[in-house]
Amino acid sequence: MPAPLKSRRDLRERFDLYLSPVEIEQVRANAAAARLPMSTFVRRLALGQQIEVPPAAADLARWRELAPLANNLNQIARACNAGRVEGIDPATIDALAEQVRLLRLDLLGARSPRGHA
Repeated sequence: MPAPLKSRRDLRERFDLYLSPVEIEQVRANAAAARLPMSTFVRRLALGQQIEVPPAAADLARWRELAPLANNLNQIARACNAGRVEGIDPATIDALAEQVRLLRLDLLGARSPRGHA
């Protein structure tokens, strides 16, 4: 989770940055996608802090739909690994559970590089 925003009192020193109109629009669009003010977006980016772009509503809905499936696969994988299930290859179940986990992360954008939208 990102660090809390600093108060204006703690951010007293101004820093000027020269950008072209195209660059400003690009920064503005990326900041808007991250739902951050431009100054906060640029500060976090410049300091190498992670910028978490909220997922699109459709992706978030799909992520939530996958939650029960991921949970069930995890329970099956544990049962296989504990030897409580016969006739199912535990490696296949583990691989499937991992793919569902990665799919859920992709939907949230958690596997894509952060720092820009």
